[in-house]
Amino acid sequence: MRRVRRQGADIDITPLIDVLFMLIIFFVLTTAFVRGAADVDLPDGSAPPISDRSPVVVTVTNGSGLLWTGERISRDELPARVSEVIASSGDILIAGDRDAPYGDVAELLDELRGFGVKSVGLAFDGGVGR
Repeated sequence: MRRVRRQGADIDITPLIDVLFMLIIFFVLTTAFVRGAADVDLPDGSAPPISDRSPVVVTVTNGSGLLWTGERISRDELPARVSEVIASSGDILIAGDRDAPYGDVAELLDELRGFGVKSVGLAFDGGVGR
């Protein structure tokens, strides 16, 4: 009796191995990025006062309004008030409401820089930062 030899089908697994290595690299890199985002050490919010004098506090409210030491003002009144503080060499402190959009605080900082203010303090829970 004669035996019949069967030839098996050859499967090329090179593309499969390439895909598996790419997946391994992808998961290793994404795991490293996610882990790095969780290990951020945030500041505690304590800082020395910016000066011995009491600063002028400009508050940005949640409704995009401005308060100048507790008094509601418009953006049109801001240049005159800032020029008085600059003339008396006073300090300006910005207190942004927690719910106020960050863009409103950044816009106020930009306006103050345009008026010639060189240094502004930022108020936060626990103290004042510069």
